[in-house]
Amino acid sequence: MKKKLVGLLLTAAMLVTALAGCGNGDSSSSDNGDGADSGAGDTAAESDADAGAGADYDVENREYKDVNITIHTRWDVGDVSGPLYQAIVEGFMEKYPGITVEQINIPTESEWLNSESVLMSDPSSMPNVLVEYGGSRTAEYVKSNLIVKMDPYYEQYPEWGESFNSLGESLTDYSSYGMEGSYGVPFTAYQVMLFYNEDILSENDIDPQSLESWDDLMAACEKLKANGVQPFDMGEKDDYRFGHLHSALNYKTFGCDMAEKLGSREVAYDGDEQKEIYQMIIDASDKGYLGTNLLGNDDGQERALFNTGKAAFLFMGTWFCAEDHTGLELFENEKIHALRMPYVNEEFKLHDMGGGNEAYYVVDTGDADEVAASVLFLKYMTSEDVVKEFVKGYPTPVCVNVESEGGNYLSQEASAIIAETADVRGDIENYDSATHMINTVRQALQGIAMGDDAEKVGKTVVDTIAQYE
Repeated sequence: MKKKLVGLLLTAAMLVTALAGCGNGDSSSSDNGDGADSGAGDTAAESDADAGAGADYDVENREYKDVNITIHTRWDVGDVSGPLYQAIVEGFMEKYPGITVEQINIPTESEWLNSESVLMSDPSSMPNVLVEYGGSRTAEYVKSNLIVKMDPYYEQYPEWGESFNSLGESLTDYSSYGMEGSYGVPFTAYQVMLFYNEDILSENDIDPQSLESWDDLMAACEKLKANGVQPFDMGEKDDYRFGHLHSALNYKTFGCDMAEKLGSREVAYDGDEQKEIYQMIIDASDKGYLGTNLLGNDDGQERALFNTGKAAFLFMGTWFCAEDHTGLELFENEKIHALRMPYVNEEFKLHDMGGGNEAYYVVDTGDADEVAASVLFLKYMTSEDVVKEFVKGYPTPVCVNVESEGGNYLSQEASAIIAETADVRGDIENYDSATHMINTVRQALQGIAMGDDAEKVGKTVVDTIAQYE
């Protein structure tokens, strides 16, 4: 996406929330449009043929009676966004009382990914709607004709199709995988940034505006550490933490094109370029800059330490701006601020990790009513009034073109940074055709916290790739 960016739980126990709700409409279908037959899609396709031309995709004018759909998400009832997502579901079912929406909410990312893999491997357990981040995992579902193509629905409702901005393109465009058209409905967006504690930096004579490069940041970390202040306290118990740092440093060192180069294996995970990235993380970790209990703390504990002044810096996505900071003195006094992630090579100063954060994909279960109800739910979820209300309570960048009022001071700082970003990519592993890569790379990077050197990290990734080939 080389465009100037614009504007802005099966854990040990599965939480399934069943709510009652629905609407009136015609017949709907799933149309993957790429020629391959899918047993899951035959029923829906046959229903479309019987419905008649021009009415196939009119999900608004269809009668729904006792239709049940299941959505598989990472929504966290303990997070400020949880009640907002819940309100969307409840509002939908109040408007369309013939549809019941059941939720499978798994906040922990690794458990959510494992759950999705299990559910999607069996047609009898597939959810109707799943949240995903795009990339090769979703591409495999698209190739298998398990994901509904959205183009006919956007043609039916052109104002809906035109309501999305460029932030979500990477989540819905699978042309690089050989599938033309639009798949998925993008919702939230993000960018990874550096957050800092104004008081800590001031007390240690560090000018935040001087932190433009990675070397600048490491020098600041050295000064803080010498003064008995912890620079970062990362929660690598959640292995996406080093995973995100690895992606961001790649883009800041080699540019966003590195995502495609790694994905095509033009660049090897055990090559000099990647060992350079591993070494940056290793050096910072070995010097104690990144954390005091890397494998003991999770990302929630990481944020709690930063929020209470026990660390100077936090490397995190802009969803951090939208979290509930009520009662936290540092935020009430506006002492926490956002900076662009420092560059390694100045040429790539405006290249960042970010873009579309989550998209919702309709699964072709073979039931035309379920497909139609699922599309209708996503149409409701991304409607202007619903998005405005969501952003009002959770001021995060979104992929829907809406102008929302308010937003806290920190989200406004982040929005200004996003507006100047030249190029973004998401998790770098998602650009690889092998669906195991995000887990493979993150687990290898976690070895850094256990003393692995750059050579071993690269070898672990490459050896694991060989096991799958």
